[in-house]
Amino acid sequence: MARPRPWIEAFAPATVSNLGPGFDCLGLALRGPGDRVRARLSERSGVKIVSVEGDGGKLPREAERNTAGVAVAALLRRYAPEAGIELELHKGLPLGSGLGSSGASACAALVAADAALGLGLAPTQMVDLAREGELVACGAAHPDNVAPALLGGIVLVTCVEPLRVINLPVPKDLWIAVYTPGCQVNTADARRVLPGLVPLPATVQQAARLGLLVHALHEGDLALLGEAIVDDIVEPVRAQLIPGFLDAKAAAQEAGALACSISGSGPTTFALAASASRAEALLLILEECFSLIGVPGKGHVDQVGPGARVLSTPLH
Repeated sequence: MARPRPWIEAFAPATVSNLGPGFDCLGLALRGPGDRVRARLSERSGVKIVSVEGDGGKLPREAERNTAGVAVAALLRRYAPEAGIELELHKGLPLGSGLGSSGASACAALVAADAALGLGLAPTQMVDLAREGELVACGAAHPDNVAPALLGGIVLVTCVEPLRVINLPVPKDLWIAVYTPGCQVNTADARRVLPGLVPLPATVQQAARLGLLVHALHEGDLALLGEAIVDDIVEPVRAQLIPGFLDAKAAAQEAGALACSISGSGPTTFALAASASRAEALLLILEECFSLIGVPGKGHVDQVGPGARVLSTPLH
């Protein structure tokens, strides 16, 4: 009887995307939470998902319906058409949270599968593959979660076809209070509420803020960064899907947050600070506001961190 191939485990972090004016083109990787995926070579070609843990039984086990399975299937089609991969997924991120949960699964699976196959793909190649998983998850192949999840840091997507991503400077004193209230926002629903037409003055203002944000990162100017993280186009309509968000944002800003906005599609809310202690105080304020409205959740204080990586190899 053939000995089973060894498992290789990889991790991909949670991400905060949009960052105010950077809708669908800007995101950052967090240091703390994320998803873990184990991959091993199989004698049968194609992708098989052996198990999924931490999802409460909500995610599909069929590879063609799971973001991790779809991304790895795309990898096999392009780079190893005769190969087979088995996957084990461990979800460390809540579903429908706005923290790039679907993207993290796809990215961790790609990194583990790449290592198992010995392909040595570049991170940008894997970003393109991970986008196929996002298409299954939310109907849009946007890379603003998967790019930072794979590359780490703060990432700007300047072009999708052909894909071009740029890592931006990360201010060392930037701290982030991240709070996920106890409600869920479906990504597809969050995209449905987006305005079909945007007035020209609002578009110009949004572009100016994104330019200011990039400038602030290059200067390491946290006050200027906070000034830039304002979104008058997407945030107002998505705020209606998150009970208590507007009050929580107002309270965080009153308490000295550099900025406060929605992560991705929500409901996760993030507040920026120039110190760990201020971020801890902001986290308590967010927790109190969402608890008062009846949607208590979970949060933590974090910083910008590295991208997806192999944790151990091999695992028997």
